[in-house]
Amino acid sequence: MPDYRTEMLRRLEEETFDLLVIGGGITGAGIAQDAAYRGLRTGLVEKVDFGSGTSHASTKLLHGGLRYLEQWQLRLMYEALRERNRLARLAPGLVQWLPFLIPIYGTGWKMERIGAGLWLYDLLAGLPRGRVHRRISREEALTLAPQLRAEDLRGAYLYYDCRTNDTRLVIEVLKSALRGGAVAANYARVVALEKEGGRVAGARVRDVLTGRERTVRARCVVSAVGPWTDQVLALDRPEEPTRLRPSRGVHLVVPASRLQVAAAILAPSPAGDGRFIFIVPWEGAVVLGTTDTPYTGDPDRVAAEEADIDYILAAASQVFPEAGLTRADVISTFVGLRPLIGGNAPTTAALSREHRIWVTPSGLVAVAGGKLTTYRTMAAAVTDRVLRHLRRPRVPCRTGDLPLGAETAREVEALARQYPELREPLVPGLPYRKADVAYAAREELAVLPEDVLHRRTRISLLDPAHGEPQRKVVADLLRRFGEGRSPGKAAGGVIPGEGDGRGLTPDPIDDVLNPW
Repeated sequence: MPDYRTEMLRRLEEETFDLLVIGGGITGAGIAQDAAYRGLRTGLVEKVDFGSGTSHASTKLLHGGLRYLEQWQLRLMYEALRERNRLARLAPGLVQWLPFLIPIYGTGWKMERIGAGLWLYDLLAGLPRGRVHRRISREEALTLAPQLRAEDLRGAYLYYDCRTNDTRLVIEVLKSALRGGAVAANYARVVALEKEGGRVAGARVRDVLTGRERTVRARCVVSAVGPWTDQVLALDRPEEPTRLRPSRGVHLVVPASRLQVAAAILAPSPAGDGRFIFIVPWEGAVVLGTTDTPYTGDPDRVAAEEADIDYILAAASQVFPEAGLTRADVISTFVGLRPLIGGNAPTTAALSREHRIWVTPSGLVAVAGGKLTTYRTMAAAVTDRVLRHLRRPRVPCRTGDLPLGAETAREVEALARQYPELREPLVPGLPYRKADVAYAAREELAVLPEDVLHRRTRISLLDPAHGEPQRKVVADLLRRFGEGRSPGKAAGGVIPGEGDGRGLTPDPIDDVLNPW
């Protein structure tokens, strides 16, 4: 019996699709889900693994974005806050409400302005019951974050947003798309666009694991590749002007034992540029970030720099000086690129986070920009454009009522009952079992060990050893439960031309997870 991915590749080659989506991050997965549930025959290809690019490198938040108040991007904030509320309802296992603290030191108009901004934030969110912001005392703030700098601390503003597991969100959206009839394959790279009569009619797709190329036929092709948008547009027209102005975002992960926080903290940037660094309790650790610096290099080679790490540690040290955080405390570092739309703003931080959709003269549809939080509305806008492109009647979006991840825990547990040996923990101290690997192989298109260690689980971020001691166990489970796979080409194999596929080095400070 062929494995799941092989069957997907066969269908991509043999069927004709209404829509082919290039890119398997949150935007591409969202488009595939939306289109499939509106009745379009939908295919999706991703050149590495699902959620391996920008989507894996978020701050792990679904939020409105307080910073947008200063830029008066109220429409974007309104949309993001409503989507945050919706996703908290649709995916309670993936999205959790979390208190956020803005410490108040001294007095002044700036803190009063933040308080006024929080009222507007809550109003745009619909004044969620029990989650309206308030000002709390010094003592309450120190209860939630006992290591906060106590000197001159007057209290804090407390408000609410949501945290999430970004790559798990991608996988659950993709699984929903598959249930809706979509076909998807990872490690399937578009090397050329197919054209008929000057119009895009599909794509030439190379299986990264075997080198075999296939033609995928589609009436419409959508590029949803984030920072790689200009590269895909160049496949259509080499003279196409550059559309993006990417920004690099770096995050650090430190043990919860080094920063005791029961709420997320906003720490002012040490550069005095008006930005804030988030300090977020997440998955039993703490995520710190992010940076926002222009990036003009190869998107496949983005990496954290020494200055990025120093910047984040300095920001954390301003509000947690007694914690004494150093590089030795960093478990892992991850980095990604924001696919920002080019503009005249003086810095990338000032560029809009709104999305944009283009249609080229040959009919290629491309989308870029946007936020993790607003992926669903962005996907709906793209599908609306595709329906017009195909001259189909408009069908309402259905994803606003589709639950995400509701059955995963139950299905993993059923697998563990069927195979008792799968109940064994994968990494001591982390909440993952061998059953998670088996399930990833059977139901979530996991192919290589890094698919499990980096994305189906977050072991590579949370384990100081990045899951390397478990690599063979993971590879063996992928072989066993991914029926029909050839050991040299899938589980335990190496992506041709991509080194060992891990994007990791032994030094935790240099543990940069290369998204592609």
